[in-house]
Amino acid sequence: MRVRRTAVLLGAAALGAGVLSGCGTTDSDDSGAVVWRPCADLAAYVTDLGVDPGVVERLQCASVDVPLDYADPGGRTVELALSRVVGTDPAAPTLFVNPGGPGVEGRSMAATVASELGLGGTVVGIDLRGLGYSSSLDCNAPDAPDGRDDASLAAYADAITAANQACTDADPAFVGSLTTANAARDLDTVRRDLGLDTVDFLGVSWGTVLGAELQSRFPQHLHRVVLDSMDYTGTSAVDALRTLAAADPDVLPELAPEPTDLGVDDDGGVTPDEPDVPPGDAPAPDDNDAPLDPATTDFLEHSFDATAGTAYICNSLDPVGDSAVQLAENRTLNADLGRDPQRRIEFPADSDVPGVSLCSGWPLSAEATSVADTGTDLLIIGHRDENVTPYGWALDAQAAMGGRLLTIEDGVHGSTVGSTCGGLVTDFLGEGRLAQDTCDPQ
Repeated sequence: MRVRRTAVLLGAAALGAGVLSGCGTTDSDDSGAVVWRPCADLAAYVTDLGVDPGVVERLQCASVDVPLDYADPGGRTVELALSRVVGTDPAAPTLFVNPGGPGVEGRSMAATVASELGLGGTVVGIDLRGLGYSSSLDCNAPDAPDGRDDASLAAYADAITAANQACTDADPAFVGSLTTANAARDLDTVRRDLGLDTVDFLGVSWGTVLGAELQSRFPQHLHRVVLDSMDYTGTSAVDALRTLAAADPDVLPELAPEPTDLGVDDDGGVTPDEPDVPPGDAPAPDDNDAPLDPATTDFLEHSFDATAGTAYICNSLDPVGDSAVQLAENRTLNADLGRDPQRRIEFPADSDVPGVSLCSGWPLSAEATSVADTGTDLLIIGHRDENVTPYGWALDAQAAMGGRLLTIEDGVHGSTVGSTCGGLVTDFLGEGRLAQDTCDPQ
């Protein structure tokens, strides 16, 4: 894992004592005990992103405490940072959103989704435990080796193993709590604290894994769910890496697995486009010559948490094996697909060095993501030519959870909301209607 640049927070007291930046006077409303305030840093950031000023004016922040361990509800707590864009239609459902990563802050997505989809209801963004302005823990990470010989790579895997153990030892209860199941429990607790019987949910990238857990665990509290760029929900890093490697643009077509081997229909298949931004990259304003607002700069310091991102993914996977096992698997996989073994596979569990996992020596047991067909009004979105979350995973998810499938005829990860296909998401959330099951964004 990489070093995060925010302050170190260790221990029970510190983990529950974070303060939201840029908060002003208090405004109470009908959201139970939740107190909403202005949030200057987040407003500055989304303004630099180009979010509609009318949306920014309705942006507010708050925080709530949730149990560290839901088996001990009266014990230690962690703080979650929230945002909301107040809706223009009080009767419309509230929408919870998550951008994925894992490790990306969630509060800015409330503003971008409200701006893009034009929904009448309130949109809520949440920094999951360990992320953004929520309670967090910083851990050091070893530097990548200069060499790529087996001895250097083995030493690097050993260093990651030691770092993972040290991070867990610093606060085993907190690191162990960074699971998809607890993230879903946290969202449902926020729903309850806001006084809401049901909410809608929109997840993108790894946010789809969170959505799968949420709709499997708490279907009675969900109205409609949209999962865009459906991610891997299994526990085998090897299986995930093979699917991702097969979708790599470097793979020769004649060596890629048959579409049926990946669960993909013969009429589409995985035909990757240009490499996309891997999940876990922090959002950032478009590059230009204008200086960033200082509040935006501060917000960017909290936009991605590598420590928590690693914990969320490693807490969901079976052990990856020692360095010898990892390197052998990497060689075999790349040889089978005729793929450059020095090209990193874009998987959150992988380090920046091909063949070495960030989950090396992870000391905690995996907790599999809950994936069930609960009858939730569910829309799963797959991008036909994508190589970050391959299309086959959307087909797998629909087979496991039911719902409707929308196929986007592009290779752009998580592009639906910001494209001409976004109206289909608006219609589904607003009316439960899906006018077409494919869309070619223009």
